[in-house]
Amino acid sequence: MLNPIAARQLIATEGERIRWFEALPCDCRDPGDPDYGDFRTCGRCEHGYVYRERVLPSHVRALVYRERREFMHAEFGFMQVGDLYITTMPDEIPLGNFDRVVLVERGAPKKELVRLGEDVLREEFPVEVLTVADGDSEFVAGVDYSFDEAEGRIVWLDGGARPDGEMYTVHYRYAPVYWYTGSSMTAPRPMSGHSVQWPQTGLLQIRHPSEG
Repeated sequence: MLNPIAARQLIATEGERIRWFEALPCDCRDPGDPDYGDFRTCGRCEHGYVYRERVLPSHVRALVYRERREFMHAEFGFMQVGDLYITTMPDEIPLGNFDRVVLVERGAPKKELVRLGEDVLREEFPVEVLTVADGDSEFVAGVDYSFDEAEGRIVWLDGGARPDGEMYTVHYRYAPVYWYTGSSMTAPRPMSGHSVQWPQTGLLQIRHPSEG
C-alpha cells in the first residue's frame, strides 16, 4: 500500500522552498459569461484572479521536477521539455488551479539596462545582484549602491560613485514564477489506514495558459 508518511518524508528531504500565491477570483468576473475576463480592463487582477501570498513555515517543502521528454498528455495536451511538475502535501500547501508558485531556490540569471533615477529591476522576484556597471565603471556593493530585495531596486548611496549617463547595466538573479495549472493530475485523496491525504501533483507552466 502507498504510504503518505513516507511521501511526506521524501518531500521534506528532497524538496525545495517555494513562495505560494493563492488565486482568489476577482469581483470583476461574471460567471454568467463563458468568456468573462478574456478582454477585461480591470487593473486589480491577473486573468480574473487576485493573488494573496500564503506565508509558509520555514520547514515546508515542495518536490519540483522537470519534464525531460516531449509527449502528448491526455488532459493537458502537448507537454514540452521545460515544463515542471510539483508535488506537495495538501495539508501543507493545498495548491489550486492558477495559483502562482515562485521557485526561490532556482535563481535564473538576467542582464538588463536600468534607467538611473528609476532603478527598479523588471523581474518581480530578484534575489541577488551580481554586477552593476556602466560603460566606464563597475560599481561596488555597500560603497556605491545597495540592493533593496523587497522593492527590487538599486539604491545609490551618498558619497559613492554613480553612472555618468542615464542608463546602466545590472546583472542579477531572479526567482522564476510559474502558474499551477494541473491540480487534477493527482488530486489529494484520503488513504485507508492513515489520517493524512496522499500528496497532490500538478503541472507548473512558465506562462498563463491563456497566453499560449
